[in-house]
Order: sequence, then C-alpha cells, then structure tokens
Amino acid sequence: MNVSSDDAIELVESALGEGTWRCQLFGAGKFSQTFAVSSEDGRQFVLRIAPPDSVLQLFYEYRMMRQEPGIHRRLLKETSVPVPPILAYDFSRCLIDRDFLIMPRLAGAPLNTVTLNTIGSERAFREWGQYVAQIHTITDPDNRFGYLGDHNCMELQPSWRGAFNVMYRKELDDICSSGVYSRTQADDAIALLEDHLEVFESCQISTLCHGDLWVTNLLVQPDGEVTGVIDFDRACWGDIEWDMAIAEYCGITRPPFWEGYGRTVNTHSGDAAIRRLFYLLYEHQKYIIISMSSRRDDPGRARRYARECLTIMDQFRKTGWPQF
Repeated sequence: MNVSSDDAIELVESALGEGTWRCQLFGAGKFSQTFAVSSEDGRQFVLRIAPPDSVLQLFYEYRMMRQEPGIHRRLLKETSVPVPPILAYDFSRCLIDRDFLIMPRLAGAPLNTVTLNTIGSERAFREWGQYVAQIHTITDPDNRFGYLGDHNCMELQPSWRGAFNVMYRKELDDICSSGVYSRTQADDAIALLEDHLEVFESCQISTLCHGDLWVTNLLVQPDGEVTGVIDFDRACWGDIEWDMAIAEYCGITRPPFWEGYGRTVNTHSGDAAIRRLFYLLYEHQKYIIISMSSRRDDPGRARRYARECLTIMDQFRKTGWPQF
C-alpha cells in the first residue's frame, strides 16, 4: 500500500522534470503519505500522495485532494493566508492508483511539534485567528452549500440546512456500513436531527470553512510566527459556526484566537447551542470510521466513540438540553 521513496522520485520527475531528487517520508499523517523532496540545487518541496480508494474512508474523504488546487488558488488571490501554491498535481491515475500533488515546502513546523513560550503561543493563536477570519471571507459565487470540490462526494444543496442534512446522513450511512451503528440507531439519529433542522436556516451565505482546524495544520516558527495554514482537503462551504465547533473540539478557540479573529462567535446559547451539538456530533462520529480504518485499526475505540455519541443524543432527546 505504501509508496516507496524510489516511486516517489518517479512521480516528482513526471511533474517537475528529471534531476537529482531526494524524497524522504516525513510527518505523522496516517491518511496521505507525505514526502519531503529536495533538489540538487537546494529547492525544497512537499509531495503528498492520497491513499488508494480501497482504504476505508468517510464519504467526503474519497479523492478529497482534488478540491485543494482550486481552494489554494482562491486563497492566494484573495487573501494573505500563507498557503503554498500547488505547483503540480495528477488526478488521472495513469502513473499511480491514487492522486498526488506537489507544493513548495513552507518554513516552520506543525504547532504541536514546536515548544513555544507564552508570548509565542499567544502570537501563534492570534495570527491563526486572523487567517481564519480571512478564510471566512471567501464565499461561493453561486451560493451552493456542502462539499463543493472536484471529488464530487455529495449533491450540492441550495441551503446549508439541506447540505448539513445530507452530510449528516451520509456520515451515518458510513458508520452503519462499518457495522458500528445499527440501522435503527442511525435512523434515530437522523430523526433527532430532522426535529431541529430549522435551526440551521440561520446560515444564508455559503462560506469557505477549513474543516480541520487543529494543531498539525498550522506551521509556526520558534517565536510563534505563523508560516503556513495547510490541509484544505476537508474544506466545506457553509456555516462558520461549523468551523468554529471543530476548532473548539480541537482546543483552538482560546482568547488569543478570538482576538485575532476579531470577534467571538457565540455557539453556546439558543439555537446556536443546538447547532453546536450537531456539529460536534458530526466531528466526534467521524472518529468511528477513522478508528475502524487502517489509520488506527482500533474497533474498541470506535465503539467507545459510538457509545459516547449515542449517549449524548439520548440525553438531548430526553432533556432538550444540547450538552456535549
């Protein structure tokens, strides 16, 4: 399943031309394979290779790399968010049975691998908030909602209410197919969402959401300067509260982050609290599939995630209190 360094060099040569290339696996990712690429003249690149389609994935993960070139182009054109230009990509499956792309290697290292002092940490989160605010200025000109990318993982919807309904159902279908939820449990979860779909009508503008705001996707220098915001392959177009729920889930929404973002997004009262509950359930449930897949190969953990989600839904059903 894994691509060798020699195979990686062949992919680089197909895209960037023949030369003296060196490819070395790096990073802690367990989904895509990532190679650090260097040339004889000192240039540095990153080669990312998607997993084969046969790997167990969530519905939106199949071929999701295909949406990154377009997203990066818009971000580079319309914002100052430090994303790398995608220099080459091949989604034809002619050279290898999976997608791949090549980018220049940005300075810095993932936030979770860098030891920052208090001032540096505050700077990193403040700048991160500033860049997320810029990401949230990008909108779909046709105001379509959902995963809009070229991976074509869902039918696009004219409303966020409709899109999230589709997304949630498709995630539950994945969990049923994995054998962790029964069909009855999934249908009960759908019924609970349908009872509250009206709260999602507040989102009327289709906004670019990163969809994976956690510490491995921020590159920083030792002083906390942000040098890269990466991995837009899970991006979705819809409600910024969805993005902020993921950020909260991953421990990102600290005071310096909100300071950089320019305002605090309320997700803990009224209808926003109900939306938050379902957004966090959507995030938590994805780890059922991730745990069942070769990324973790831990069915026991998958069942724990499932029990936690089903308990949270049952409590909400009984009490009406959206607590996660």
